[in-house]
Amino acid sequence: AHNAYVVESFMDELAAEARMDPIEYRRRLLSQNPRSLAVLDLVARQSLWGQPLPPGSGRGVSLHNAFGSHCAVVVEVSVLPTTAIQIVRVTAVVDCGMAINPDSLIAQMEGGLLFGFSAALYGEITIRNGCVEQSNFHNYQLMRINEIPRIDVHIINSGAEPGGIGEVGTVSAFPALGNALFAATGKRFRRYPFRI
Repeated sequence: AHNAYVVESFMDELAAEARMDPIEYRRRLLSQNPRSLAVLDLVARQSLWGQPLPPGSGRGVSLHNAFGSHCAVVVEVSVLPTTAIQIVRVTAVVDCGMAINPDSLIAQMEGGLLFGFSAALYGEITIRNGCVEQSNFHNYQLMRINEIPRIDVHIINSGAEPGGIGEVGTVSAFPALGNALFAATGKRFRRYPFRI
């Protein structure tokens, strides 16, 4: 998750420096990678990439090829006046080759994304006087059910050799959320948990 966050955040920074749309920037680099290009194109269509959003909102993308699978995720966020981050909508497209059990694949992507968002928003262990301060879920926050966004998962069943799906959603969560926050606020987040 950390490596994908660094690579995909930097990819977004390069797109911003080139004054290009982040998806178009990635698209131009994928002429030799048709599976990644296919997931990127489909996530752009399904997420309504490019359609206007209200002020204080933004969309961010991540694209990675890990565990033998290709995945693109778009996260839509809204930064509330209270400086709270609200994840509004998540669109994910995955090509893990031959999708053997699509229902489990979708569930794994949803759970992995939520696990990643929890870590990106709240996952911090603090030490005081040589002791860990967090002891259980009352002071180590996870996403609550009222924070869960709409998640749409689309599968490209390319028929290639089956790839892994276990951590694909988690790896995607950090960079897509960070890039969405940049689109909403103009601020780059260099560490997590993300705080406005």
